[in-house]
Amino acid sequence: MPEAEQFRIGAVVRCASGEVCGEVRYLDINPRAHTLTHLAVEEKDRQGLGRLVPIGQAHVSRDPREIQFLGTMADFRKLEASDATQFAPDTEGYELYGPEQVVEEPEYDPIPGEQVVGSTVPGWSETETFDNVPAGEVEIPSGDARRGHNFHIHAGSYEFGRVHGVLVDADHRVTHVLLGEWHGLRHEEVAVPFADQDTIEDDGFHLSMSKQEIEALPPLGSGRP
Repeated sequence: MPEAEQFRIGAVVRCASGEVCGEVRYLDINPRAHTLTHLAVEEKDRQGLGRLVPIGQAHVSRDPREIQFLGTMADFRKLEASDATQFAPDTEGYELYGPEQVVEEPEYDPIPGEQVVGSTVPGWSETETFDNVPAGEVEIPSGDARRGHNFHIHAGSYEFGRVHGVLVDADHRVTHVLLGEWHGLRHEEVAVPFADQDTIEDDGFHLSMSKQEIEALPPLGSGRP
């Protein structure tokens, strides 16, 4: 296959200084242009406080499981949030803040002299967290995405899963989809070609290849064409 960059869900992302920014939790793709646009990177132990890294600011290292962010940690934290956390309707927190309030700071003080901390708002104050997917784009989530979003490779009526990531060319167009799947009695990862006539929908990649053709693909890194 032609040389391409691998962008994997779960890959470690490092800043230019070498400091770990976080891990890739999901990928954003433009379904019309077939291009990878953003990496949703979440800092370790800070669930719900991720950032959307534009693909032009990311570079894959020699190890495909590590990605370099072309900026500092301060630059990273200035990027657009990849998650939006809101207080649920009909709760105390919702009444205090409104539906548009995003929970990104540990403490708030909406009423002078009364400090409110996250779930300690008096009364029931349930929150809801959503992935912040840019308009017109499609999310490729991890297998354990919090919304339970199922995203597969479709070959006719057959569904393969799970998607580990994508390979892109110099223009960030998707050329292959990384698939981890059972093939007969073996479990391996393969790079499934993604053609111009193939499509990307909310439920996954829809390919013109057959189930049998995908099952016949060699394992990634086998050296076979």
